[in-house]
Amino acid sequence: MRKALFLTRYFPPFVTSGASRAWKFALNLPAYGWEPIVLAPPAISGLEAELSGVLPMPEVCRTGPELDVSGFDAWDREELLLGKGQPAQRPLAARFSGLFSEDQEGAAWERSAAAEADRLLSEHPDIEMLYAQGPPLQPLTLALEIARRRHLTVLLDITAPLDPAMPPHGTTRQSAAAKAEEKILLSGLPMITPTRALKEYFLKKYQGRLPNGLMTIVPSGYDAAHPSFGSVAGGSPSSVMRWVFHVGSLSKKDFKAFAGGLVEFAKAYGQTPESAQLDFIGEGAKELFQWSAKSALAPMISAVPGRGLSGELELCRKADIFCTVSGSAPSDACIVPDRMVDALGMRRPLCCVAPSGVVERLVLDAGGLTVLPGDAGRIAEMFGTMTGMWHARSLCGAPDVILRKHSVGSVLHEMVEAIKLQYV
Repeated sequence: MRKALFLTRYFPPFVTSGASRAWKFALNLPAYGWEPIVLAPPAISGLEAELSGVLPMPEVCRTGPELDVSGFDAWDREELLLGKGQPAQRPLAARFSGLFSEDQEGAAWERSAAAEADRLLSEHPDIEMLYAQGPPLQPLTLALEIARRRHLTVLLDITAPLDPAMPPHGTTRQSAAAKAEEKILLSGLPMITPTRALKEYFLKKYQGRLPNGLMTIVPSGYDAAHPSFGSVAGGSPSSVMRWVFHVGSLSKKDFKAFAGGLVEFAKAYGQTPESAQLDFIGEGAKELFQWSAKSALAPMISAVPGRGLSGELELCRKADIFCTVSGSAPSDACIVPDRMVDALGMRRPLCCVAPSGVVERLVLDAGGLTVLPGDAGRIAEMFGTMTGMWHARSLCGAPDVILRKHSVGSVLHEMVEAIKLQYV
């Protein structure tokens, strides 16, 4: 079996889309003849076992000693698992490192990962492939450095814009992120990306310089072998409608509209703790939880932060409705949250508050409802329609053709084909 070295800054129990994407790839590649060795961040201990669960793991090497988070505040644990660092253990100035200085934790990871990667490549001279995922940038830049020194098959997994601002084609002034993105995208190394919209953005931005054939679309997939994909225990239907909201990073305007729509929905449809339960995950969950705790929604909120990937999968499994809430930023139109794909694979009914783009299309393909961000009234109306359908027992999961397309087997077929091209 051929060996592959995975470079990633996030790996379960981290709950970023990149963490679960790399994990699913690493777990399932052996069926396609590849044995992954994952170079991952330090292990995390101290998560509550009943919330975090146990995940099957491939061979994993860590870039540092285990991190015990048992003394962390619940939301500090959640922010760590979202890839935002350790706010409870750093001075205030360091919390703004992304604004005023270089990513200090990222630089430390890259130094440790470079030494560990050299050790693994020396101990395993039969490693043939290097998989690196970003953002963040460090695994990608490390892969470029290793590729310069060693003869390896390299696959860069670009899961989101490396320059978050997504400046339009022709922008002359470049940020540090833009310069790093250009270096990576024009490195000549093969790449995969999860959506057509993201590939088209890169091709347009680097028109004439980035060959179409160098970037392959490999969607995010769900792994039905995980225990969370089993059916919920039988019995009489519950009278409580369980909502799970995956909330992205929202502007003040989009946040206000979504929060207002949620309150308007609860008031108009008489929602109480006896009829509805609301849970929030994702980057915007903390802000929404803190806001809703002071609102009329408070008795219906059941958010438990810091549960890890396995806990989030279990939460999705028990949901009656899964709703993705995205903002109006350019990147929101070209990125599908991995947890939404998991919910789709679990046949959860879907809806979304999202701009025209990949999330909206996937929800419509799955038979769900969509509404654009920024309009509280329409948001409340969509939630009301979903509630009526739930009471009528007319909600349904995605059709089989969509499920097959997003299964991890179908996804890995595309990834393996991208690898094979380098051996032709």
